[in-house]
Amino acid sequence: MKKIILGFSFVLIVSLLAACTESNDAAENEEQEERVVAVETEEAVEKDLVIDKSIYGRTAPNHVAPVAVQTPGEVKEVRVENGEEVDDNDTILKISTAAGNQNVRSTTEGEVINLLVNKGDMVDPEEPVAMVADLDTIKIEFSVTEQLLSLISEDDKVNVFIGDKEYEAAITNVGTLPNETGLYSVIATVDNEKREILPGVVADIRIPEKKVETAILIPTSAIVNEENKDFIFTVKDNVATRQEIKVLETESDVTAVEGINAGDQVVTTGQLTLTDGAEVNVTGGE
Repeated sequence: MKKIILGFSFVLIVSLLAACTESNDAAENEEQEERVVAVETEEAVEKDLVIDKSIYGRTAPNHVAPVAVQTPGEVKEVRVENGEEVDDNDTILKISTAAGNQNVRSTTEGEVINLLVNKGDMVDPEEPVAMVADLDTIKIEFSVTEQLLSLISEDDKVNVFIGDKEYEAAITNVGTLPNETGLYSVIATVDNEKREILPGVVADIRIPEKKVETAILIPTSAIVNEENKDFIFTVKDNVATRQEIKVLETESDVTAVEGINAGDQVVTTGQLTLTDGAEVNVTGGE
């Protein structure tokens, strides 16, 4: 009987030891899997980096022409509405004057943006009865300092952001005399045939202020700073390497750096939990 009990106890102990070993092996495997960090990467590229200065301005019609009567009279008929497109010489109003009925015509093509009279109103030559605007081209008016003025010339192309859309504008006029605040007036124009841009809205004009030529460019978000040192992680063969870098210039989402090469795969997501030599799994990126 004692032999049976001892034998059973031995089998039980061996089974428990085997179970513990399997559990430890599973835990170690799980721990190894957990040590593999999921990251996203982007390739470092060699390009020029242009540093822009944001200047805010306001949009306006490129050209506005008033519609006026030649002699005083009473409005008998209004032929147009605000927002209506008219051609040169289209009839805007019919008025009754001491000399008889007259047609009041547009002197340009465009959109009626400010119809000021109604049927039965009295009109005279001193006040316009309507305004017709060219909205196919929009001008953007803004002011710059003397330092920025030296960076701007007529016919230069600049990027303009209006709302969430980007446009290319051309500098058409650069002031030579400062205004009362010491700033210089500048006008840029942008194509608006699709009528996406409204007059009177704020525009963000980007003036190229500085240029870093043939630099290594990486996403700004990839850079980690610790103890006043900048570094990034690059990935090769699923292994992360910590590399110290020197930041040359930053332009919003892109930074010019020294310390890595064009073509290096730079970690852009997951770098905050990485250590040098860590095994990684690249799950996405560009």
